[in-house]
Amino acid sequence: MLQKLNERIQGLVAWIVIILIAITFTLFGVDYYMQSHQASNAVVEVNGQPISAQAFEVNYRRARQQRDAAQMTAASEKALKKEVLEDMIVNEVSVQAAKDNGFDVSVEQANAAILSIPQFQEDGHFSAARYQQALSGAMFTPESFQKEVKQGMLLNQQRFAFMGSAFALPNEIKRFVKLYMQTRDYDYLQIPISLFMSNSQVSDEAINEYYQKHQKEFIAPEKVSIEYVRLSMQQLREQIKISDDELKRYYDENQSSFLTPAQWQVAHILFAVPDDASAETEEQVKQKADEAYQSLQNNPAQFEEWAKTKSDDKLAAMNNGALPWLVAGHSEFDKELAKLTTKGQISPPIKSAHGYEIFKLIDYKPATIKPLANVQSEIKDQLLGELSQTKYAQALEQLSDLSYQSPDSLQPVADALNLTIEKAAPFPRRGGDEALTKNKEVVNAAFSHDVLEFGNNSEPIQLDNDSVIVLRVDKHLPATQKTLAEVKGYITKKLAIRNAEQFAKKLGETFLSAKTDPAAQKKILETNQLQWHQVEQAMRDTDKADPAINDLAFSLARTNTQQGRSLKNGDFVIVHLKKINNGQYKSLDKEQQASLAQQIESNYGVMDYDLYVKSLLNKAEINRH
Repeated sequence: MLQKLNERIQGLVAWIVIILIAITFTLFGVDYYMQSHQASNAVVEVNGQPISAQAFEVNYRRARQQRDAAQMTAASEKALKKEVLEDMIVNEVSVQAAKDNGFDVSVEQANAAILSIPQFQEDGHFSAARYQQALSGAMFTPESFQKEVKQGMLLNQQRFAFMGSAFALPNEIKRFVKLYMQTRDYDYLQIPISLFMSNSQVSDEAINEYYQKHQKEFIAPEKVSIEYVRLSMQQLREQIKISDDELKRYYDENQSSFLTPAQWQVAHILFAVPDDASAETEEQVKQKADEAYQSLQNNPAQFEEWAKTKSDDKLAAMNNGALPWLVAGHSEFDKELAKLTTKGQISPPIKSAHGYEIFKLIDYKPATIKPLANVQSEIKDQLLGELSQTKYAQALEQLSDLSYQSPDSLQPVADALNLTIEKAAPFPRRGGDEALTKNKEVVNAAFSHDVLEFGNNSEPIQLDNDSVIVLRVDKHLPATQKTLAEVKGYITKKLAIRNAEQFAKKLGETFLSAKTDPAAQKKILETNQLQWHQVEQAMRDTDKADPAINDLAFSLARTNTQQGRSLKNGDFVIVHLKKINNGQYKSLDKEQQASLAQQIESNYGVMDYDLYVKSLLNKAEINRH
């Protein structure tokens, strides 16, 4: 319970912080700062400060991009414009008040905040490249974004001033616990509409009457069917043939790709040079290694013993100085090791990062080249990938050019690129049932002004990394009124359900009216095969019953009372409240009590700030143009 309470209240506080950062990427961009306070062409003035039409238009476009364009109507666009303008007014009023109240954010504070934004970091550190990329994509310059962050932090200061000064009285906290942590015991009786569906007869007159009164409900939406050509890399790949000569040529020209590098297994004797060694000390170590090498030349059999006793690599010494296999290209000793090709061969001292090392070859695997037969499949895939990518890029450019040059037909594109013109079933603005017509880019293109009204081919639409389509409208089907015959089944079912809902509600109300007649209630239960369901210790957000049933139980003021309500599915439910179990403040430990008090006070602070902003708006001089 406390965890859920914590999540709800903290979620609200977190929202405040997040929105102040997120707003910098969504609504108030570079154009807001550059244009919002231009006196000319203002859409509104807030306490004498103008908000320009340019700034409003930029913010509106950003907000609109976050909506589903296919679902936008004239009414929703109008509502969105109003919402954006109101947000800008609230923002301007709040910023003015924050400055008047003495709040301020320095450039250094803003820069520190920018450096800590995760989206600008790579491997835990600020990345200038990511920063520039993000700003460019959001139409910011470093200067304008810095101003944006300063504004967000300014509003944050003002908001947290309210949150930090809010307080809750002990009795308020205890009352909150009493109500919010309250649980209830209740029984509920659910009367399903399925009991009455078979007896819910619907006449033709009722069907016709409903149809005549609800004509708008039965308008088939505007639809389009499209034809399109699809260009895919897989199609091009299947058309490419790789000859044996091409495979051999690639093999010969790229033999290094099929090389298994040489490998050496060696043992070593390390004469370590300390990190802080002087030149004199290093020279002494080198001389010691040279002398050891000369002795080994005369008596190679000493190597294993010296690897155990003279080497400073004590770990390798336990295995006679043996090291793991060394692979050419992965070792700092490639040049010297290349000279070791005979087992038992000993190298002169070699300077390394650790000191001077003498190597003895234990085993050697020379470099080998994989036979052509073993890598033919690999080479073929490589060539197919390279050629198909090249052909795809060329074909994509040709597709774009041809579809633009012949905007009233896909045939020239299909002929030139050997593509098939395909068709998709009609679909409305909300999209169709096929995977292609569910694609928002496809739907938006099909209903765009250029394609739908002017009859042009669309721009190439990328479906995934390896395929694009160009489409055009094949048929435009305007919105039409469905006939009664088309919708009779739907209306019949809807009216039958409505009748069943009324029967269920009537039976429920009859049951409630018989609360003083237990025998009558018992008869209703038995006749309709209904039974009570018991719920104990239910919280406000319990999953023990339907939320609507639980809400009804918590709406009852007294125990031993009953009340009924229709559910969304049409069933009628009756709740009998048996017991109210108030939340106990003393059941919380001191840490929980302190945390709860802090959360409630923060919530009060949020509400206080919201009221403060509303008062600013009420007092502000707002002139709309």
